[in-house]
Amino acid sequence: MNTPLSTFIRDIEFLTLENYPGRVARCHFSLADYRDDCFHEIGIIIPEHLVHAVPKRRAEYLAGRCLAQRLLAPLGFTDFILLPGEDRAPQWPPGIAGALSHNAHIALCAVHGEPGQGGVGLDVETLMSSVSVQELWSNIVGVEECDRLRCQPQAFNLLLTLTFSAKESLFKALYPQVRRYFDFLDACIMAIDEQKRTFELKLLKTLSQQYPAGYRFFGRYWVEGDDITTFIYC
Repeated sequence: MNTPLSTFIRDIEFLTLENYPGRVARCHFSLADYRDDCFHEIGIIIPEHLVHAVPKRRAEYLAGRCLAQRLLAPLGFTDFILLPGEDRAPQWPPGIAGALSHNAHIALCAVHGEPGQGGVGLDVETLMSSVSVQELWSNIVGVEECDRLRCQPQAFNLLLTLTFSAKESLFKALYPQVRRYFDFLDACIMAIDEQKRTFELKLLKTLSQQYPAGYRFFGRYWVEGDDITTFIYC
């Protein structure tokens, strides 16, 4: 018998990534099949900041929390409710690092035991249109960075979407460690390897003693149709 939750969330899969000590979960969700009853099915109360939000925002929030619940349970956190903090970042259990992301129909979550093992960031984006990239590129990349991307054989809108996503993943991985905000122009994309599906980012701003300007990060990415996913563990 189908329940509101099983109709709303589909195709949950668990991924093990090379050199990552945790697990990643991914699912598809259907906004058309979202019902508020889905929150009750997994024992989550609709948070106050979403009570008056449009159903789309509640659906996206719930899909990510459902995956987090699945990943945290084997680590001993069966009844943990993942809530946002004052900075709106997810408040993971003690000793746990994690990250969440979604676009209009995919949700992702990564979780690992944190002590001494760094942070994790992941992000899924929908391919930007050619019109959007002309309007947005200067908020995402610097002039030299933009020129470097335009010289690549791949479509500029694909590369800019990938760069946007990679920088989102970097922020999610670093913010819990440095507790400092930084924006898209504080890091630059240095390389994208289409064959290996990897990328390299460089910090342009010192965030901490551990992460000075010039520090480089390596991540991986996936492209499936118009969905672009990036992942960083550092």
